[in-house]
Amino acid sequence: MQSLRILTRAIGLGLAVVIFVPPQIVILLLARLFPSALSRVWPLVPLWFFRCLLKIFGVRLKLGGPLPRPGTLLVANHVSWFDVLVIGAITPLSFIAKSEVKGWPLLGLLSRLQRTVFVDRRRGRHNKTDGDGLTQRLLGGDTMVIFAEGTSSDGLKVLPFKSTLFAGIERLAKSTPAPDALMPVQAMSLAYLRLHDMAMGRRQRLGYAWLGDMALAPHFLFMLASGPLTIEVMFHEPLPDAVKSHRKQMARQLHAQVKGGLEDMARVRDATGAPLASKA
Repeated sequence: MQSLRILTRAIGLGLAVVIFVPPQIVILLLARLFPSALSRVWPLVPLWFFRCLLKIFGVRLKLGGPLPRPGTLLVANHVSWFDVLVIGAITPLSFIAKSEVKGWPLLGLLSRLQRTVFVDRRRGRHNKTDGDGLTQRLLGGDTMVIFAEGTSSDGLKVLPFKSTLFAGIERLAKSTPAPDALMPVQAMSLAYLRLHDMAMGRRQRLGYAWLGDMALAPHFLFMLASGPLTIEVMFHEPLPDAVKSHRKQMARQLHAQVKGGLEDMARVRDATGAPLASKA
């Protein structure tokens, strides 16, 4: 049964890549030539692609809280490479990722097609160019996602957030007299909680985490072989504008929101066995 599931999903994945990736390449190239005409078209193809991939992997996505509006900086916890598929299937958006991702098989290509902002984390901090590039994308109306832990965690807890990731937002907030010109900054909590529509225990949830030195290929096969999975995402209220001029305060408040959301989702799951209500 497991071998058949892997084979079926692998074939479906291959077909999805053939169907969706070439149009993404063509649309992105045309968008560079005619940005005003195609700016609203290119984000839709990755969205449909990721939604197709979730169906192939047998994933049911449950959402809670206020969905982000365009131009929002979304700040999330990071459990696995699979988070990209999950978040990318919710709404048109792009990611901020470490520069090494560009060289990953398939995921690197998909990241470039989705106009990911790549940053060099080996420097130990993000420079002014990285931060300004991010804020320009946000001011242009792009929704951007950042995994503020700087690495993936075990899915049971949230690692401290790196405040340097918010330096560009801080500079903009200090230099902008009108609060209305500031883009929303919104936290989101992501949890892998149910398998075969049954609540998973801590050990099972740990199996879905893709931690630092784990090879990609074995974890990819694990996800192909996995039974039907329910992944829950909780969106939190955007931060007040007054906080955005202090990056360390931003990092603390966003961390508290993500951590609290993860704990709340697990607590509801443990108490009732029911996932969050789906929200359009």
